[in-house]
Amino acid sequence: MKVNGQTKLWGVPFGARARMILLYLQTAAVRTGSREVELGRSMRDWMGRMGIAWGGETAKAMREQATRISACSLKFFWEEERGSSAWSAGRIVNSGLQLHDMSAGDDQGKLWEDRVVLDQTFFDALRDHPVPLLETAIRKLRDRSLSLDIYVWLAWRLHNLERQTPIRWAAVHQQFGAGFKEVRHFRPRFVQALDAALAAYPDARVVVDERGLVLHPSRPPIAPRISGILS
Repeated sequence: MKVNGQTKLWGVPFGARARMILLYLQTAAVRTGSREVELGRSMRDWMGRMGIAWGGETAKAMREQATRISACSLKFFWEEERGSSAWSAGRIVNSGLQLHDMSAGDDQGKLWEDRVVLDQTFFDALRDHPVPLLETAIRKLRDRSLSLDIYVWLAWRLHNLERQTPIRWAAVHQQFGAGFKEVRHFRPRFVQALDAALAAYPDARVVVDERGLVLHPSRPPIAPRISGILS
């Protein structure tokens, strides 16, 4: 991305703070039905409800992750009705994701620019595949990246199942095991994170065995028509 007229490379977004920024953007976009998301005080209030206080190292981490999100590009893959596959390139945001430096005296109510515009492809994916999430669960898992990922995955997957579905450890490792070379090293870390996700989603019916996971059809964390829908 361009910084002061020069091209600068950034790494991909990572960690719990990046996930919380994305969850806010997605929540606001799906609730309003618009890819223009208001920031400033609205985001500050939401982060406060999630138990995240602004300042110090938190502000620094949020600023860095916002920049990474701004620079991030995506590819969306899907299967067509006739069995062929397709993909579309996109980004997360098109404009507006610039964190203000509050240490420089910015208005306390204006964390970022007034609005951020989500990429059309990203917004279409949110609109077409909404996932119901509970804010109290997000608050509980706000500092646990892997548990947040598992919670969102289960919230999307379980209520769409028609029958019990086994998933072997190799497949679980492929989806969630970045940073773990061996499944045997990944498995105990995943089980620990899964326990936290299930505590936040008590209606989730998931069985862990030697072969992997068995997912059972479950009620969503929250009714889709109620606020708190994400994707």
